[in-house]
This record gives sequence, structure tokens and C-alpha cells, in this order.
Amino acid sequence: MVQIEIPDRAALSEANRNYVEYFDERLGHVPNLYLYMMHSASAFDTFYTFHNRKTSLSLREREVISLVVAEVNKSLYCLSAHTMIAKLNGFDEEQIIQLRQGKADFDPKLDALAGLVERLAEKANLGATTELAAFFEAGYTRENLVDALQAMGENIISNLTAKTLTVPIDFPLAQALNEDENK
Repeated sequence: MVQIEIPDRAALSEANRNYVEYFDERLGHVPNLYLYMMHSASAFDTFYTFHNRKTSLSLREREVISLVVAEVNKSLYCLSAHTMIAKLNGFDEEQIIQLRQGKADFDPKLDALAGLVERLAEKANLGATTELAAFFEAGYTRENLVDALQAMGENIISNLTAKTLTVPIDFPLAQALNEDENK
């Protein structure tokens, strides 16, 4: 297995060093995933700009998408990060487990979102007719659909980066849904 190390901060581009300073000041550290993206002089800036784009979705809805996509992609780094973020956005442990399973019995609208995202993430829209109908019946709009698709893309980028570069998890480890998952 090829091991990619965290980049040397002194070797980072000026823009990336500015981001490091920004996160150190505001969070007290830079998440490892962000540091690994900084192996590229421009990738993190592009990702972070996209991450902070305007969207019609609430923070809670974006966390639903993040949890479902990370579960489908088996990205333990992103599951761990987004479990913590979901808790900060008012979800409890049981709700987070449900969301990772592509459902939300506690909220019909989030249930429709989670079901659609799971179907799209697993099957790339093959046969998502039922889930799309439920999504729109729950009150979501075409704008919400496009924003959800972009949020999925953003999460696929972070999931793929975390898994490919074997980014060390710097968040509390997410609970496994089954006993083999965290092995």
C-alpha cells in the first residue's frame, strides 16, 4: 500500500498557508482531509469555495446528504467528521444511524431526501422514479434537487480523497452499523 503523508506546511502554496492560518485561528487545528487536499496548490481552494457556495438546502439537509453519501461510499473519515457535525446540527445518535441507513423515520421530509440520496448514490439514478416522486411530494423543489446533486458531488470528492489518500481520522470515530465496518 502506498502511504501519502500530510504535506509539510512549509512547502504549501501561499494560498494554502493562508488557509492553515485561518483554520488554526478559528478551529485550533486544520482537519487532516483539508491538509491532504493541500498537496495541490489549487484543489483545496476550489473545494472550499464550492463547499461554501449558496444553496437552497439547510445545514441539516446538507448533513443528511453527507452522512448518506459517506455511508454508501464507506468513507470512515467522512462518516466520523459528519457524525460530529450532525450532532452539532441537532441530530442525536439514533437519528444519525437512521440517516446513514438512508431513512429518517423522525422527519418525513428528511426521509424523502435521505431515500433519494441513497438511491442516487448507490444506483446513479437507475430506477429512482419512486424516490424522486417522494422527494417532490415532501415539498422539495427542482432547485433543491439540483442543490442536493451538487452536495452529493462535493461529498463524493471528499470521500474519494479521504479513502484514496488514507487520511488519518482526526474526529471521534463513527459508530459502525455492523461489526465488520470499522475493521
